[in-house]
Amino acid sequence: MGEGRVFTVLLRLGAPAMVSMFFSTLYALVDTIFVAKLGTIPLAAMSLAVPLFFVAMSLSKGVAVGTLTTMSHARGHGDHEQAQKIAKAAYPLTFLLISVLLLLTFRTFNQPLFALFDKDPKLLSEAAVYTRWLAFSFPFIGFAMLCEAIFFSYGDTKTPMLAMIAGNLLNMVLDPLLIFSCGLGVEGASLASLLGWALSGAIMWRALTNKGFDCPGLKFSRKHFKTWSQIAILGAPVTLSMLIIPISTAALNYLLADFGPAYVGAWNLSYRIEQMVVLPLYGLSGALITFTGFNLGFQRLDRIIDGCKAALLGCYILVIPTIIIFWFQADELIEIFKPSPEVLEHAIFALKIAGLGYLFAPFELIMTSLSQGIKQPKYSLLINCLRLLVLRVPLALFFSKIWDGHGIYISHPVSLTISGLVSFIILRHLLRQWPEKEEILDKKPQSELIQEV
Repeated sequence: MGEGRVFTVLLRLGAPAMVSMFFSTLYALVDTIFVAKLGTIPLAAMSLAVPLFFVAMSLSKGVAVGTLTTMSHARGHGDHEQAQKIAKAAYPLTFLLISVLLLLTFRTFNQPLFALFDKDPKLLSEAAVYTRWLAFSFPFIGFAMLCEAIFFSYGDTKTPMLAMIAGNLLNMVLDPLLIFSCGLGVEGASLASLLGWALSGAIMWRALTNKGFDCPGLKFSRKHFKTWSQIAILGAPVTLSMLIIPISTAALNYLLADFGPAYVGAWNLSYRIEQMVVLPLYGLSGALITFTGFNLGFQRLDRIIDGCKAALLGCYILVIPTIIIFWFQADELIEIFKPSPEVLEHAIFALKIAGLGYLFAPFELIMTSLSQGIKQPKYSLLINCLRLLVLRVPLALFFSKIWDGHGIYISHPVSLTISGLVSFIILRHLLRQWPEKEEILDKKPQSELIQEV
């Protein structure tokens, strides 16, 4: 990471990470394919539970990214003892944050929450059943994501990829068995995902042990408090920026519910496909965070600039074909789920229009990765607030008055486009600082320079 050809390093780190992200999102897609066969109500019930999943992912991702950044920087600076302390302290923090969500396994807690968005008793009942095992899966998801971050800090992205593939294969096998053969319905989908995530986490933990890498600790200790603060400084903005996603998603579900379950279900289908294609780009993002954090500690600021340029090129190599596929093949993609004609019509429109928003999205992805790697995560929080709260929700409300439910779908690409352009401006601002930093390298001691950077 400190000396190799930049594009080659990012490709070797990013390609397996992108495959890993693809398979981590495949859980939701496979579940949706089978649940869609149960009807519109179960499909809408899954949509109601999506914000809860994002809350758990936000908390887990915040700790994972904070761990990845601090460990990568410590390794680049040659402080392997500090990297080990971070790995040991990270999972107790993850579990502490996620444990509160386990209360959602009880109807006493989840029913009032779902009732805020829909009053249909059958829909609320299905959502409660689906949430039962979904909530229990959160600690396993957090553990798997943390193990993945530790592997990334070592520059190993292949092992997490293989672990995620194994977990998904188990989920694919169990989904039809639990949903249909065992008659568990929508509950079987969440149980299958739990077992898949558990397998992925177990494989990665075993691999960390066998390779002699730092392993996540499972015991709480007062010594962890100082390390938690280091992780939290970098991870909290990531968590807050991601927590905006379920808030925004819940708001869209609330607005779509006024137009009927078909609109809610169609949004769920469109969003699942969109994430299957787009989220793997976050594998490249993780590679860039690792690369940036290491070279920040290694004092190679020129490589950070080259890394951003190479990552941006890689994003567009993937994004341009995605836009074309979404526009011309939307009907074939949606028909995989065998939805009702009404849901099919709305979902095709939502997917086509969503693709147009990704023309400038790579700038947001690269900017947020760079800001995290250089320990300025405030920019990530800023751009997420702009896109999801300041833009998307008000635009959805405004457009719904003009184009009904389809107007809510249109708010998504419009907000993506605006936030992408703003990210481009921020990215240029951040990168223009580096030439000035380079001039300092020969003028200041190493410890003083790292503290300033």
